[in-house]
Amino acid sequence: MIVKLKLLTPLNTQKLYIISVSGGVDSMALLDYLFHRKIPLIVVHFNHLMREEAILDKELVFNYCQTKNIPFHYFELDLPKKDFQNQASLFRKKRLKEIAVKYETRYCLTAHHLDDLAETIFLKMIRGSSLLGYSGVQPSYREDDIFFLKPFLYLPKEELIRYAVEKKIPFLEDRTNGLNIYTRNKIRNQIIPLLKEERHFLKNMEKFHQQTTEAHDFIRSQSRLFLSQQTLSEVWDLEAFLLLHIAVQKDILLTSLEDKKISKNFTLINNIIKGLQNRYKPNAEWDLNNEWFLIKQYDQLLWQKKILLVQENLVKPLLYGCVEPKLLSFCQEQKILFYDEGKIKFPLVLKQKRDGDMVKFPFGTQKLKKFLINKKIPLSKRKKLWLVVDQNNTVLWIPHLYINQTLGKTKTFNLGINSV
Repeated sequence: MIVKLKLLTPLNTQKLYIISVSGGVDSMALLDYLFHRKIPLIVVHFNHLMREEAILDKELVFNYCQTKNIPFHYFELDLPKKDFQNQASLFRKKRLKEIAVKYETRYCLTAHHLDDLAETIFLKMIRGSSLLGYSGVQPSYREDDIFFLKPFLYLPKEELIRYAVEKKIPFLEDRTNGLNIYTRNKIRNQIIPLLKEERHFLKNMEKFHQQTTEAHDFIRSQSRLFLSQQTLSEVWDLEAFLLLHIAVQKDILLTSLEDKKISKNFTLINNIIKGLQNRYKPNAEWDLNNEWFLIKQYDQLLWQKKILLVQENLVKPLLYGCVEPKLLSFCQEQKILFYDEGKIKFPLVLKQKRDGDMVKFPFGTQKLKKFLINKKIPLSKRKKLWLVVDQNNTVLWIPHLYINQTLGKTKTFNLGINSV
């Protein structure tokens, strides 16, 4: 029976492609298939230095490239064993991008197939992921202006093996793939074979992948629409955000965390959503990492870099006071304080806001914190407020916000303040 392979992503004979070839059946089948269709190729082979026989993989790929006159590049991965799989993936991707830049092309190919896709879906379900992550491997994606393509993604490995045998394509199998030392290997060797007993298992994995990808793409399009409608990229309309579907809200936060290279933590995202929905708490703050805060401030949601919020010590303004107002004409802010004899205990002091401070009105006394909330003063500004108080800690004046009008009317005292 003649095996006919069909690429998920059509390739162009006028473009150059960087292809990662391990020497296994999948990558060798892809290499041979593309070579015979006159697709221009540059081969990259990685040695993970985990097996003595890995040198045979290199020789196999090198010899194939030499006989076909295909440029060959070789890299060794001398990486620590801790988090090896992830670090190896990052290393390979980095080197592929470097080779693409060297040859002035924007396309890299890998030979992931349908069995790989099924393994990845189960692995993500075990470890937890986003909607896009649960869909498994993507047929194509763009990173640093380089496109990574997987043209065999919907082909079962069995078809690639039959194709390689039929075409007499040389390949070697990595014996460590049969060792259950990694979770992925356990899925590959123990779970997937069992599920394959169900006739349409792999086809249903393909459908699952398509449906979850389509759902993600729609949600992401709504996220991008919201972000495009914000006047400033780091200042969002909170009311408009809360009107969106919860799935879109979470995706907006997720993509923003990704863009700012903040660790994706779904517990954090759920806590943020809960805090944003709490209308009884108009101000809130989330410490995201060493660089970013997320701040809820009444009807706005702000992404604030920490460097802009760090204050070593607030510089204390200069306070002036006198009976004659003309003597304070040089002050940036002035106020007349009315009072009766004995109602103020001098000297006056300039201090920062503290918990427990009270402000007095003709109708009664109110906590300063509640007064500022009612005035919708953002939390970030409350921390910077300066208060003029007397020796009894009676709040007399908060520049721009408050003047005590409960002290009488028989005398006047003029207050002035200048920033240093």
